[in-house]
Amino acid sequence: MNVVQTLTGRRSRNRAVRHEGYLATALRIATEEGLHAVTMQRLAAELDCAVGTVYTYFPSKSALVAEVQQQAIERLTRSFGQLRAELDDVVADEASAVQALTRVVAVARFWINIGRVYPQETRLLQLLMSQGEQALSPEDVVRVAPGALRHLELAREAIAAAIDSDALSPGIAMDRTVTLVAAINGVLQVGRLAHLDPVLLDGERLAAALVDDLLRGWGADLGRLAAAHTHVDALAARGPLARPIPETDQP
Repeated sequence: MNVVQTLTGRRSRNRAVRHEGYLATALRIATEEGLHAVTMQRLAAELDCAVGTVYTYFPSKSALVAEVQQQAIERLTRSFGQLRAELDDVVADEASAVQALTRVVAVARFWINIGRVYPQETRLLQLLMSQGEQALSPEDVVRVAPGALRHLELAREAIAAAIDSDALSPGIAMDRTVTLVAAINGVLQVGRLAHLDPVLLDGERLAAALVDDLLRGWGADLGRLAAAHTHVDALAARGPLARPIPETDQP
């Protein structure tokens, strides 16, 4: 390798490290102070560089927030991929209806638990659900939409399979997916008031009860639902359902 190649490779690595530093810092600021606090000037001050340097990486705040969102979604999708691989082994000998319902329960309980392992990513997505129109341009919304839809597809596939196997009554799988995600995220917000009454306002407990109510309303048999939870409980006993991603597998 000649000197030019060595210098080029070093610059590329340095740029990649700085790029990751910008994303991590923007994520921290957003989740600690809100999306309004994420500005190019603030990022430059935090990382002791010129504002113009930040703009060489991101053409706008919207582009910056969009990339932070993309990375957060990708991290959560990879995490669920690890859980799903384990889940497939656990339910391999079950009837198809129990297998399908277990996958739906696993998706729902994964979403309920992601804040334990990925608190920043979880908070960012909650902020974007309520404030996204203020932080992202229409163009950047379009850019991040495929990643978000791929993540939702994990649940849609599970719900569709449960419908096909008669574990759930007929219905539109994507409608149920959006309802499930929105309901879980809404109830989890109650947990931010848990200091007032940690039992009554336990967001995770309430979200878990809501999931069961929804699934029963969509036709889930109580026996199959109990079996599904038993399988997911077995995985939860090994560690958090939102599996940590090894550093070497980070996006």
